[in-house]
Amino acid sequence: MASALNPSGEMTGRVSVGASALLLESRVGSLIRDCRYRYPKVQVSPRQLVISQARESVRDRETDLALVHGDFSATPESLSNGIVVEELPPLEVVPVSAISLANATDRAKALSSIRVLAVDPDCASHQVLVTALRELYGIDPPVIEAGSVGGARELARSGYGIAMLPAESVRPAEQSSGLAVIAGLPRVRLSVRALWTGRDTAMSAVAAVCDVAARIGREQARQMA
Repeated sequence: MASALNPSGEMTGRVSVGASALLLESRVGSLIRDCRYRYPKVQVSPRQLVISQARESVRDRETDLALVHGDFSATPESLSNGIVVEELPPLEVVPVSAISLANATDRAKALSSIRVLAVDPDCASHQVLVTALRELYGIDPPVIEAGSVGGARELARSGYGIAMLPAESVRPAEQSSGLAVIAGLPRVRLSVRALWTGRDTAMSAVAAVCDVAARIGREQARQMA
């Protein structure tokens, strides 16, 4: 990644951004649009990243900036390797299913053969859903890995299962999409962190993109409030 201020003082460079599946779906699109507006000469190159591999991806310089959610912990080992861990605004995920299932009058019967769709096996939100279904309805649903947010959305829309998806991706005004939030099941607020190496100065393209990511998270939080 090359980044610098050109003679005119404009930020330039290319930043590779690795993001966990839920963040790739909910924030990276806005991140790229905002960066193109604020820093037109900074190219953002996104890729999906497995949460458990985020630290290694940054350490080995496969990505300049990693955006991860969930129970990632900043260990002394990561800090000693020169990796900066920065807290970003959290991400709320909600239980999403086909509208017919969400509106079922006999909820226990409708859920009796349901599956829980896991977008990212490193994210604990689907386990929260499994526990809630067991405690509330006495069922022990199988967990199916959906592979991606898009895959989870399509399976949920078809009535195959329930997925924990970003709240902003399913709004009441968008029920024509065939998806709805299931009332009575838990919402989960997931911590979000940015990882990057300390070799870049505060005026680097990586720091600028990280700042935009934080701003987008705050804006989405205000919209959902």
